[in-house]
Order: sequence, then C-alpha cells, then structure tokens
Amino acid sequence: MKCSELTILDTRDLVGNPKNPRKITTQSLNRLCDSIRQNGFWQHRPIAVEKQEWTDKWVVLDGNQRLKALRRMKRREAPCVIYSELTDEERDDIILRSNINNGEWDVDMLQVEFEQTDFEAIGLQIELPDIEPIDPITTSPKGGNQPQQTDDTEPTPTQEEDGSASSPEKMSLYFRMLGDYVYPSNNEFDIPTLLTDNMPVHLELPMNPWGAEARYKKGITTYHFYVDDYRFEQLFKDPIKLLESGCKAIVEPNCSIHDQTPMAHAIWQTYRKRYLCRYLQECGMQIWVDLNVSPHFEEVNALGVPEGYNAFCTRGVSGWLNTTERHWEMAKRISGLEKPNMFVYGGGEEIEEWCKAHDLVYVNEFMNRNRQE
Repeated sequence: MKCSELTILDTRDLVGNPKNPRKITTQSLNRLCDSIRQNGFWQHRPIAVEKQEWTDKWVVLDGNQRLKALRRMKRREAPCVIYSELTDEERDDIILRSNINNGEWDVDMLQVEFEQTDFEAIGLQIELPDIEPIDPITTSPKGGNQPQQTDDTEPTPTQEEDGSASSPEKMSLYFRMLGDYVYPSNNEFDIPTLLTDNMPVHLELPMNPWGAEARYKKGITTYHFYVDDYRFEQLFKDPIKLLESGCKAIVEPNCSIHDQTPMAHAIWQTYRKRYLCRYLQECGMQIWVDLNVSPHFEEVNALGVPEGYNAFCTRGVSGWLNTTERHWEMAKRISGLEKPNMFVYGGGEEIEEWCKAHDLVYVNEFMNRNRQE
C-alpha cells in the first residue's frame, strides 16, 4: 500500500464510491457544510481516493459525505491523499474503519458488499441479522412525543461540560412537563399566551446565535434564533437541550414566514413557537418576543402576546429602517408604553443611529471569525 502527500484535486474529477455503506441525512449534510465553511478542511481529514479500473476518475474511499458537501457548496478544490497498490482487505478496511463515527449504516450494503469482513475486529459493533428499524419517537410519561438520541441529535452534556446547575430531578420534571398540555390562550386559534410575570428587563450578555458555535459553550446567557430554520427545528421536538445549556433567556425562534407563506402555515409557525416559549417560561426561562416577520403576518405574529408584555426584539436590515420603525410601533401598542423594552439585532450604521436616537439597545450582528465563503 502506498499513500501520497496532501494533494488538491478538482471535485469534478472525483466520484463517490458505489460500495460506500454510509448514508447522511439532509440535516447532517447541512451541518457538514457549515463545518467546512467555518473551519475549512482539517488537514488530518483529507479525502482518501484511489484509481480503479471501472472509471477514469478518482474513486473516494473515505470522504464521500465531504465530497457531497463540497459539491453542494460549489467548491472546486478538494484536499486529498491518493492511495495505490491496495489489497482488497486494505481497501475495505479504509472504507469501513474511517466511517465508523459519522452518518448512518446502510445495512443492506453491509450485508452484500462486506459479508466477509470481521466487523468486530475493526471496532464496528453491529449485529446484522438482528438489526431492526428504530422509531426515533417514544411516548413521554404525559403522552407527548419525545425523541430518542439519534445520530442527528447532539449528545446531552454533563453539568461539568456546560456549567448548568440543572439537577437530574429538575430535568426529570421538565421531561414530564413536555406532555400534550393545552396552555391558556387569548385568541381564536388557541395559540398559547405568554406569561408576563417573568419578562426580561435587560439584555444579558453574552448573546449568541443558536448553532453558530458549540451548543453547550459555557457561559452563554442569551440565545437568539436569527439563523437558518434547520438549526433550531429539533428544539420543537426536544427543548430539553436548550434548558440544559444553562442560558437564562432567549429571543423567540424566528421561523421563516414570507409574504407568500399560506396563512395556515403562518398560524402553525406562530403556534409552535409560542407553545415552545410558554413551556420554557414555565421552566423559568425569560422570553424576548421576536417581531421580525413579514408585514403581511405581523398581526398573526402578535397572537399569544398579551397586552402589557414588554420584552421585544427585532432584526435590523440595512436599507429597511421603515421595518424597524414599524416593529417599534408594534412594541409600543402591545406594551402600552411610549418607550417599550426592545433591542435591535444588526442592520448597520443607519439602524444603530436610529436606536441611539430612540434610546434602544443595538447589538452588532454576530459574524463567525472563521467564516469562509
């Protein structure tokens, strides 16, 4: 077996391995793209390739999912190492051993293409004859649906990892509260009404976007969700991870609602974010109401926010000062105050100057230091 030094190859000259027994979900592929954008390619994980007789391109032995990610991102360069003079056993060992920790196993492919392989010998703990599909949803003690740990969810941190003071007893209580509850509502659609007895008074820092860095980075006090929807979608099924993070407050999830969104979907998006936030309030967390939705749905977005609520946030956008001003008026109407408690996230100099003139907190938009486009 021979192996080259690190070599840059054109992604168009690479082909995925037809014997690759690993699969990846859309969510996991999106995460992999994010990792590459933020961190580049770690030098210790180049794509392993080999020339094979059935094609004139380089066949990927290790790195099929990274190749998919590069192509989705329209990247042309792929850091690779080139293998040659491999025996069948060495080739299969590279394919299997390097893929143990990521994605999901294609059981049928394992049984057909690797039936002679000693899986236990290479550290793959799997019993092919006994494998059955696992339903990732189980029933909670209160009858609600709770997800089991799967490859698409992230491991629950220990108290030492995240600095949270949450006890096992408290986490057990939170799980029990995740049943099919019906919260009080002030509207015809039964969208839950937020509580007014534990509203945030001041924006506590540090504030981070959910999913832009490690979920359980120690010391994050406030999370916001002005990020792609897929980053926080799992929280609607399992918000316990947010509670375990140790944060004190959040800005409501900014579910995508555009001018062309059907009304029924806009109502559903509003319902589930208010339900989640009412549950989090019941657990002691403080909620900033997000006002950043399409003008067509601003009244829908106000459903479940009681009169007198006084903790708001919106996302500023350069060149759209009129939108920020409209959200300011909405906050004044709901709170009943001329100077409601509201802060603005991002938007540039014009928005920042407007905030200063109205005595509002302005927060610079978070930019990942390692972001690469």
